[in-house]
Amino acid sequence: MSIDWAAFLIVLVSTLVAACGIVTLYSLGLRLLDDSRSWSRRAGIACFVVCGLAILYGIYLVVPVFHR
Repeated sequence: MSIDWAAFLIVLVSTLVAACGIVTLYSLGLRLLDDSRSWSRRAGIACFVVCGLAILYGIYLVVPVFHR
């Protein structure tokens, strides 16, 4: 039994990119909600929605009962 290092590297890089993307979107959402303009508030809420959808998709990928 050997480790497939190429697959491990792909998982590592994709996890880091996804985690950094979610944190960046969340931070951007907080920053946009702090502004009083209506378009920035909508954009901040949209950032939170995208973060939530990304988290739900990650849960979908991890939990095998959803794939049946």
